[in-house]
Amino acid sequence: MKRIFLLTLAVLLFLTGCATTRHRLSPQANVDLKTANVYYSQQNVEEALKYYNRVLQDNPDHALALRRVADIYLYYGEQNPEKSLEYNKMAYEYYDRAIKIMEKYEKPTEDELAAIRDMKKRKLSAWTRVYNKGIEELNAGNTQQAIKIFEQAAEMDPTELKPLNMLVNIYQNELKDMEKAGEYLFKLYEQNPENIEVIMNLGAYYYNKQDFEKAIPLFEKVKEKEPTNIKNLLVLTDCYYASEQYDKAKNNIELALIIEPRNTDALATAYDIAVKMDDNEAALNYLKQLLDIKEDNIYYENIVILLNSMERWEELANYAQKWHKFDETNKIPVQFVILAAQKMKNQALETEYTNILKQMK
Repeated sequence: MKRIFLLTLAVLLFLTGCATTRHRLSPQANVDLKTANVYYSQQNVEEALKYYNRVLQDNPDHALALRRVADIYLYYGEQNPEKSLEYNKMAYEYYDRAIKIMEKYEKPTEDELAAIRDMKKRKLSAWTRVYNKGIEELNAGNTQQAIKIFEQAAEMDPTELKPLNMLVNIYQNELKDMEKAGEYLFKLYEQNPENIEVIMNLGAYYYNKQDFEKAIPLFEKVKEKEPTNIKNLLVLTDCYYASEQYDKAKNNIELALIIEPRNTDALATAYDIAVKMDDNEAALNYLKQLLDIKEDNIYYENIVILLNSMERWEELANYAQKWHKFDETNKIPVQFVILAAQKMKNQALETEYTNILKQMK
């Protein structure tokens, strides 16, 4: 009870006096309000609730009565676990009504402003209890019940992202219902169209569906807001690439590489774009950068294939020898050294690596 009934009787009577000037009541309703306040100060919540409801019958917008009813329902939600969902929802609704009424007051007093702040905290507490009940049901394996609660929490406060995110997660990862997950992603976007995480998640949904026409504007919107967001630049580049907009993909990935020059994902993507655009020199440059970061057979192989197609024999021999030192069990680099040696008419190099090839199993 102490967590709910924080106001002293003196403050309660002060606010009651203010309320009479803010909200007119009939003589009988005034008596009911005073009676309710007495019961409330005595922590007799059942009787207090009965009389506050009588006040609200006379004036549904009586802020103090709304607040006290909310306090009582919040208390009920704390004391009755079986009905906590119902009571906390009711507490939230009554706090919400009271706050909206009091925020319209002209020249509110310090006590009224303090009351508004207090109700906002309690309103959030009521909402959090509803949301946490959904988490509790989900952890217990009651997925459908959790879905209902998260939907209620989302309806109670459309500005809160957490319940909609939970619904997306459930439909996407547990129920594997991508269409339903998409519905909630779109709801998130409708309610929070400037939130970077929301925009990117909806963009990712369309990306995974290969609906690049819808995905690209979303990732471009993020780029406008956060031009150095490397994750967004990479996925936007992928969208351009997949939709064969290679010039845009090239410009975008070059921006990403200015921000993170040694990002291997960006370098690999830049290589793919260069290949599509028949830019062998750029493709070779990106492969060399990747190789500088980490030696790998695939980088060596693509480098020597490119150098062979470009007929750059000396460079081909050099990289093929480096590749052989990296992987002495692989015959391909040895064969490329022999080829380059033949093209350069380097008999000594050709003989050396022909002998190496003969000794390999």
